[in-house]
Amino acid sequence: MTQEQATDHASLEGLVETGMLPLESLHPGGLDTTRQLAELCEIERGTEVLDVASGTGESACFLAASFGARVLGIDHSDEMVQRAAAKARTQEVDVEFITADAASPPFDDSRFDVAICECTLCFLDKARVLSEMVRVVRPGGFIGMHDLYWKEGASEAEKLTLAEIEAEKPETLEGWRRLFEGAGLEQISTIDKSAIMSRWMSESRKQLGLAGQLMLALKIIRRWGFGGAWRVFRSERVFSSGLLGYAIVVGRKPALSAMHGQET
Repeated sequence: MTQEQATDHASLEGLVETGMLPLESLHPGGLDTTRQLAELCEIERGTEVLDVASGTGESACFLAASFGARVLGIDHSDEMVQRAAAKARTQEVDVEFITADAASPPFDDSRFDVAICECTLCFLDKARVLSEMVRVVRPGGFIGMHDLYWKEGASEAEKLTLAEIEAEKPETLEGWRRLFEGAGLEQISTIDKSAIMSRWMSESRKQLGLAGQLMLALKIIRRWGFGGAWRVFRSERVFSSGLLGYAIVVGRKPALSAMHGQET
């Protein structure tokens, strides 16, 4: 199942994509996690940033407003691009959003200083998308992401459930590091942020409140039936199992001199 196919079937991701779950920051830790990622990628005023799978545009607008970065967001969903562009206009920040495929972004080599992907790479062709992120970043630039990872003890049943319902296929923490190494990146750092997972889910429930949770359940049943409600419940159980961790991973594209040295 592709990411696009996952957006309107019974799943936690489907709740967000259809607007049934009204979240703006679609990842654990919200903009605090985005800020930490930006600092690790040395984003500052004038930094050219590609935001892959930019979603509602919350992070892209935040980077422009808080860091002075020049951000271009891409997403597979026309609806999300329109929503993000409207947000940029409302917040009066200079951010561009376009509809594009993360696996073949329409940009020249070395176009950006930094490329990021927030809580979406596990939906995608990970190696290919990461390779494209590296391609479009200048030598010496940063590639950063934060995403789910499987902890030790996760069973194949849990992994299959998440893949079937959410179309998500996280790596282990070491697996993410190997992907970054395989993409030719250096100075790779991984920061375990698993502590924010349970807090994020708890805060999401608290924001909805009991009445909101009941209303959401009714919306799910109306849209996808009782079978759909069961699928969402199964997915939520995996997220609450403690078997999913969360991490920031950042790597640096080798400088031009180092790349020339590898070729000789």
